[in-house]
Amino acid sequence: MIDPLLLDTLLVVGALILISAVVTSIRHETGKTAWGLPRDTYYLTATWTNPRTGRTYTFWTWIMNSKPAYMKGSLVPVLIDPQNPKRFALNL
Repeated sequence: MIDPLLLDTLLVVGALILISAVVTSIRHETGKTAWGLPRDTYYLTATWTNPRTGRTYTFWTWIMNSKPAYMKGSLVPVLIDPQNPKRFALNL
């Protein structure tokens, strides 16, 4: 997941590309906060294959206390740096 400051820098310095990645998994974990309150965390993983190179990239993010609006097999928007697709923003 990309740092918001890095994302701002990328927006200023160069262009980002919006792609659609396929959700491959959603993991749900429950637990408690430091104050003892219940919390739900969802970890969403998606993949995208570059049609030019055939290389597949994996993107992930976590979502706190809110079930994702996506399910396995859904398409999700991902902003990537075309020079380095390992730099991405998957904001759901």
